[in-house]
Amino acid sequence: MNRLLIVKPSSLGDILHAFPAAAALCRETGAAADWLVHPAFAPLLRYLPCVKRGILFERRRLGSLRTFLPAWFSLRRELKREKYDAVIDFQGLLRSALLGRTARAEICAGMPHEWIARPFYGRKLSADPHLHALLRNNAAAADFLGKPADEIDFSFRLEPVEEYVRSARTLLGKNGVPSDRRNMLIGIAPGARWPTKQWPPAFFARLIGEIGKIFPEALFLLFGSQADAEGAETIRKSVPDPERVVGFCGQTELGDLVELTRLCSLFISNDSGPMHIAAALDIPVLAFFGATSPVLTGPYTRRKAILRPGLPCEQCFRHRCADMKCHGAVRPEDAAAAAARLLERE
Repeated sequence: MNRLLIVKPSSLGDILHAFPAAAALCRETGAAADWLVHPAFAPLLRYLPCVKRGILFERRRLGSLRTFLPAWFSLRRELKREKYDAVIDFQGLLRSALLGRTARAEICAGMPHEWIARPFYGRKLSADPHLHALLRNNAAAADFLGKPADEIDFSFRLEPVEEYVRSARTLLGKNGVPSDRRNMLIGIAPGARWPTKQWPPAFFARLIGEIGKIFPEALFLLFGSQADAEGAETIRKSVPDPERVVGFCGQTELGDLVELTRLCSLFISNDSGPMHIAAALDIPVLAFFGATSPVLTGPYTRRKAILRPGLPCEQCFRHRCADMKCHGAVRPEDAAAAAARLLERE
């Protein structure tokens, strides 16, 4: 094979979970790959050397009547620019299947997530739906290759990208954080896409205070989008030593976030995209799960601790909840103790 098209437009964690499978497909077939990706996540493709071109899936423009036609014709042109030996769709939705079929390819293979997508795949890839997302992608890749998964090398490392490393160092200096590792850096991502996945600022402020008692040399870096900046500032102002907390919310591009996370001794997070970056970098992860399943989409690393509320209603997969009992069921003191255990192992 010469060229593959990988279809996995979003989200951040989903794309990272597809990296080992995509790398293995390229190694096993000797092919280079293009990747259909949302523009927000395109910088991640720099970490996958076998990907030669990112094809941008501009969902916002495609979702507007005013811009749909020019966006669609531009995307269609890019999908047809190369002749692919195969399209491998890891998204499994009707939309992604249709886009895969639009490309010039010998075959469109996919792992159907929506039943309506099934007829559009020339080859259906199978994987146990109860597996972690990363392992499901690996199983689908193994099915495509016609080999048992345990006979395929799915190892993958996010090697530093020098451009992003320089940018991350600049951000550290701009925010007065020493980059010579004299301080223990602890990354925290207090935001999340769903309110049910987002533990409140007061919880993180108390957690920082408790960890600070155990590790007085620690500096805490708060990561997130601009939308998370207000909550991050609330956290910073609520801790006993605000000067030990530095907010990066809204300041980082995706490559910056990866390289800043690489410098951390521990990463603390809700169920969100930055958590998966830390796991992919093999940084110890402390994560909080209530509404979602750590078995299916938790941090894929052995160096982790996951705190759950232990309530009958957990893993409800609801975006909103009237009382958020699960957030109150996890104590900051217990989280700090779990963080200390992870750090002491290191």
